[in-house]
Amino acid sequence: MMEELEKLMEEAASLAGIYSQEWTNRNPSDPGMTILENLSALHLVQRESAAQVTEHARISLLKLAGFVPLEPENARLAVELAQKGPFSFPRHQKFYVNNVCFETEEEVRAMQGRLLGVYVKGQDEFREIKELKEGVPMNARPFGSEPLTGDEVYFLFDELPCGRKVGVQLYAEVKTSGTRNPFSEEEPVDFARMRWSCLTSCGYEDIVCQDETHGFLQSGKIILWIDTDRLVKEQVGARKGYMLCCRIVETAYDRAPELVAVHGPLFSLIQRDTQSFSMSFGGREDIRIQPVFPEENFFFVYVREQGCGDYIRYAEHAGPGSEEVQGRYYEKRLMEDGRLQICFLDRQRRYLPAEEENAVIVICCNREMMLHREMGVLGGWENQKFDLPPGGCADAKVLCIGVRYAKAEGSTCCTFFRPGTEKRDGVFYTYEEDSGQICIHDAGPYTGCNIFLSDYALSVWDAGNIRFGNVLTSAGGNAGVRVRNPVRGRKGRAKESFQDIRKRFLQDMMQPVLAVTEKDYKELALQTPGLCIRKVSAYFEEKRNQICVAVMAGTEAAFPRLPLLYRRQIERYLDKRKILTAKVSIKDPTYIRVDVYVTVSVIDREKWDIKKVRQEIAEELDDRRNEREIGQIISFDSLSGRIRACPGTGHILELKTIPAGVPGRFIRPGTDIPIPPDAACYPGDIVIREE
Repeated sequence: MMEELEKLMEEAASLAGIYSQEWTNRNPSDPGMTILENLSALHLVQRESAAQVTEHARISLLKLAGFVPLEPENARLAVELAQKGPFSFPRHQKFYVNNVCFETEEEVRAMQGRLLGVYVKGQDEFREIKELKEGVPMNARPFGSEPLTGDEVYFLFDELPCGRKVGVQLYAEVKTSGTRNPFSEEEPVDFARMRWSCLTSCGYEDIVCQDETHGFLQSGKIILWIDTDRLVKEQVGARKGYMLCCRIVETAYDRAPELVAVHGPLFSLIQRDTQSFSMSFGGREDIRIQPVFPEENFFFVYVREQGCGDYIRYAEHAGPGSEEVQGRYYEKRLMEDGRLQICFLDRQRRYLPAEEENAVIVICCNREMMLHREMGVLGGWENQKFDLPPGGCADAKVLCIGVRYAKAEGSTCCTFFRPGTEKRDGVFYTYEEDSGQICIHDAGPYTGCNIFLSDYALSVWDAGNIRFGNVLTSAGGNAGVRVRNPVRGRKGRAKESFQDIRKRFLQDMMQPVLAVTEKDYKELALQTPGLCIRKVSAYFEEKRNQICVAVMAGTEAAFPRLPLLYRRQIERYLDKRKILTAKVSIKDPTYIRVDVYVTVSVIDREKWDIKKVRQEIAEELDDRRNEREIGQIISFDSLSGRIRACPGTGHILELKTIPAGVPGRFIRPGTDIPIPPDAACYPGDIVIREE
């Protein structure tokens, strides 16, 4: 720092005479030199500060470009029973694999059953698709190589979850084409429309379906809403079970669906370890709670009475003589099914819940939360911070605090707030992930009141991304039940750091969002959602004054052509992203035949394999299979190099390549041969002479 200051002072003093010839005294005692020293020091400090851009400033700059940190996400699993059911699980039922906790997000009722087999029907009898049996590592095309309207596939289950309008969840694992782009809800494309039905006493009846597989073209969930009470079982060979049918109503498949496996019935788990949670009940409801914590459970009951807008805490009554109890008390009763019943004891009916929705809130927490539940007193100043319980990262999506305050008549009331919700006359606060604290931005009218945790859960975020095939065991209520995740779950992630946002920003900068150049048209056409696209070439055609986009579909045809659905989808996708005045034409590539005549000197007859040479030439020229671009020149060096690399090959004495439709003046031995920009080559006659 001092060396830089001295150099800067020398430079400033040397220039002083240029700007002011009257300045002749440059001694340290001169006031002008003192001013120069101060200005030079200020310049160095400002330069150093400008170079030190904080991470907060960098994130703010990225926000200006529309890139904000992505919120953390919980990992999720789809699991099936690993033992015979039925089993019912309450909300927040915990399952563990090693030390990672997963839990149910909603109540699961009467889960049972397994898939016995997948069948197709022919000549009034069922034929099992044995490739889809458990443990058989083979793929199957349930609708054949050319799916048609009316084709059906059947799924047989020994049992199904019981109830009315039950969501039976299946998972279809599909062998996806490497050239198919991910589907997008913003750019929908339908290759097929399916109709699901189930066998009842009245025959097959249609059922409501939620399909994430887009007609078995990508792996995903299928949820069927069934009244399982109306189902009847069907005998199929030596097996008997409930039959579900999937029928093609409309089809425009580009590639036949190929299934790897089907799993079900399943239910969902979320990676989360809830330590305290609240439940709401109506004033007339029978309050029954299933204990879910492996350790001891603690309860807090809050009631909104008739004519009162806030909640009042009721105390638990202990001991006999409940028939004589008066006041705000409740009693816990253990039921035969293991649930706990909450009963209010005032026989004079003065202190009872109002007959309305959400009149009762019951908070259930474990022993650890009992030690950290109370957080402190609201001071009233801005940005007051409170520590959350130690032990992990809090999940802000379920976080909720309660505020306790005294009313004028002497009763103690409570109200509840979630983070980030600017409730009028309420407490506005946020959760800070880095510090593990909550920050009170505005205490509203609750200054001086006590706050406590109502809902609180921990998550390990991306550490919950486990492989498929694990066995998880339940703890707490219904302890010891084993489940298995047969398919890969949905990934979790922690809150994005600055480096993650910057990486996403740079990737986005490399991806075109508007079509301006020929390269933009090519990249955008390649990423059209839901389509199988093998290759694309984009070029400007001067005669017609338009952009031509030649697209090779990734279908199984020998010479792939664009189906009408493909053409419309690409046109619609590009039309939203092109310049308004630009004319765009979507077309198939022009397939041109290429004949090859080659004379080779053979130096090793034992290793020489003419079939291998012919195969190498065919692979080099077959643009339907190789990695060459549409319209790319035929490279003499590349073709001759593949021939020389074959065992036993000596010198290439002659190599002549003749593409159909290319003028003869462009065809010269030993040189690269240009082809039209929309052309895709395929091998024709390959004549090899040996010497």
